[in-house]
Amino acid sequence: MGKPSLKWELIAIVLACWILPVLIIVGVLGYYINNNINNQIINTISTSVDNAVKTSKNRIEAAVAASRNASYAPTVKASYYAYQSTGDHEALYGKVSAFLSQQYKYDDKFLTTMLYYIDAPDRIYYTYNDGYSGSYSGVRKYLQDVHEKVQKLSQGLGTKVEFLNVNGSVYMVRNILDYNKVFEPYAVLVMELNPDVMFEGIKNVVWATDATIWLNSTSVVLRGDAFDLNMKRIVFEEGRSNFQNYRGVSVVSGMEDLQICRLSYAVGVDRISLMRELSSFQSMFIGVLLLIVPLLGLAIWFFYGTISRPISSLIGAASIIERGELGYQINSDFHNREFQYLTDAFNSMSAKLKYQFERIYSEELALRDAKIMALQSQINPHFLNNTLEIINWEARLADNIKVSRMIEALSTMLDAAMDRKGKPVVRLSEEMMYADAYLYIIAERLGKRLAVKKEIDETLLDCKVPRLIMQPIIENAVEHGVQAQQRGEIIIRIYSEQGKLILEVENNGTLTQEDEKHIAQLLSSDYDAKDENSGNLGISNVNQRLKIIYGEKSGLTIKTDNNGHVVAKIIIDSAQ
Repeated sequence: MGKPSLKWELIAIVLACWILPVLIIVGVLGYYINNNINNQIINTISTSVDNAVKTSKNRIEAAVAASRNASYAPTVKASYYAYQSTGDHEALYGKVSAFLSQQYKYDDKFLTTMLYYIDAPDRIYYTYNDGYSGSYSGVRKYLQDVHEKVQKLSQGLGTKVEFLNVNGSVYMVRNILDYNKVFEPYAVLVMELNPDVMFEGIKNVVWATDATIWLNSTSVVLRGDAFDLNMKRIVFEEGRSNFQNYRGVSVVSGMEDLQICRLSYAVGVDRISLMRELSSFQSMFIGVLLLIVPLLGLAIWFFYGTISRPISSLIGAASIIERGELGYQINSDFHNREFQYLTDAFNSMSAKLKYQFERIYSEELALRDAKIMALQSQINPHFLNNTLEIINWEARLADNIKVSRMIEALSTMLDAAMDRKGKPVVRLSEEMMYADAYLYIIAERLGKRLAVKKEIDETLLDCKVPRLIMQPIIENAVEHGVQAQQRGEIIIRIYSEQGKLILEVENNGTLTQEDEKHIAQLLSSDYDAKDENSGNLGISNVNQRLKIIYGEKSGLTIKTDNNGHVVAKIIIDSAQ
């Protein structure tokens, strides 16, 4: 794993020792303050709701207590019994209406109060509180929309008090009982509650947008949208308020048990209003962040100008030189002495490197060309002598046609050896033409004692190879493999392997330990082969030429394969 750069190490130090601690401190402080303010807001809302519910609870109980006066006061009952004796309805109406007016007309908890006797349900006795929006229209509304519902409700009501919501108007219903007849109801009292007085506190809870209460199962929407008593995600816990989130709204809910009913409530609070309460803290927090950002920008600017940019310039220049653009100069004037010194030293080093490389490269080219010319020149006398000897031998044994063909082959070999066109490398197809010319001459000499087999990938024939690298290898195979046994087979293979060009010459000869040792000497880069015979000289100069032209990964090897045959293998790695 590579080492981290100085740039990233410095960035890590800045992040770890300055930016990160500042952000952590600001974040923790912000979280603490925000959480504290949020808890204060929740406590304020919950306390406000609890107080409002307590007030509403007291007013409900006061309204129920006021309704009992109709049962305990003798007027309603006595007037009813007097009416049954005299049949004077006007007297009954006057007394009951006066009683209702006296008891409830000025009670701000009620808008209208109605009473009827069970044996005459169509005769309604009433009063209304005109100081709190009460009027006869409230009585008329009751007669039209509510009276029948009250009659049905009262039949099974007994001694209980029940509530009824009709078109937004809330009515408290209770029977008036005759205690002399085992609590038998003889009249029904209906009182329209005044929500603005009864539930004023719940309706006006601070930040509330929605408020709903339930008297037993009767819902009363005080403001905004209605909640549902059966909502699964809102908790109605007796004796305490719960603050929870429901459909994007903060809801305070709870339940109180009264003697005559159960009061449940749900108050929705606008989160936007809550967030406004945090505006002062948010302004402070944003101010801190706005102060940090310029400081961070200044630190980044300083770091970039004094450290990051000089380092990047030096690394970039080094990469350019690695790609081969020697002598590259950095044209930047840095603000500190250290990096300016490094820049000047780099420019000086780059210029010297270019000069040294160009000088050494020129010397190497001259030396390489001299060596190649010297190695190629070593082949010609040996080969020409051998060839002429063979032609003379054939001339004595064969007719003129065979001599003519051999002369043509010799002409091909002479062209390759003399290199009149001055081409150090040729196409592989041309190199094989030289090898075929040599094989023709040798075949004429050995006849059926020599068998030649070729396994050549023809797609590789356009590849470039050094001139006369196959002929010396084939000649060596013939002299040491075939002639030593008076017969034999030579297999020529040409293929590619992992991007490298492979030329193989296999013969069915054998290698002794002494031969292998001698071959290792011939193929050694520091071995002087001038005293070797021509055959050995050929494989030595082929190996040297390959390494001079293509580098150390290319060259010649001669080894015994698994079948016991000798294989000469040329490897050309032209990618080096």
